[in-house]
Amino acid sequence: MNHNKFLIRGFALILVTLVVTGCASPTATPCPTAVPQQCPTAAKQECPTAAVQSCPTTLAQAPPTPNAWRSGYVPANIIITFDPGDKCSMKVIHPITSSSWSSSWNQLTYDIVVNDPKYQNYVVWALTLDPGKTLTDLEAVPPTSTSRPPSFVNLLQADIVYPMSRTFHYGPVDITEGPLYFTCMVQGPDNLRTIGLLGPLEMPTK
Repeated sequence: MNHNKFLIRGFALILVTLVVTGCASPTATPCPTAVPQQCPTAAKQECPTAAVQSCPTTLAQAPPTPNAWRSGYVPANIIITFDPGDKCSMKVIHPITSSSWSSSWNQLTYDIVVNDPKYQNYVVWALTLDPGKTLTDLEAVPPTSTSRPPSFVNLLQADIVYPMSRTFHYGPVDITEGPLYFTCMVQGPDNLRTIGLLGPLEMPTK
């Protein structure tokens, strides 16, 4: 009889120990869960985990910075920058003079930097104006009037680039026809429209 009591008590003790151990163990979290991770993540992920990995990330990345080779191979004369809020600006880096290599090659080099993910396409037009016309005349053109440029505008070059990008223009632009102007435009999802006018950028005379 005593032997049976000890046996029953032993089984009861084992059962209580298992129940207590189970209650003390952490509850497994289902994997994946609802909280996304930035990609790539530095922390080692295990499953189950409290957060799910999500690739690619929805955060807009910054435009790449040019390396030393690109910066030194053909220096940009100007940088045209699109910023959030429909802003467009121009910074002169290496002015063109009558003795510069750009003048002798009849070329203008420029970077187009887009720090904005809002639109599908960003457009830069390089142009000159007829004698007697100025930036004021260009500003009088409606911003959505893009089907046909005014008769006093001479279009030289167009660049269409992507959002959050850095594009280097290296090609022939006639820099002997007087000051240059630049029109900054955006497209998508609506129609093409002008958001900024830059210039004049003085060029060497003939």
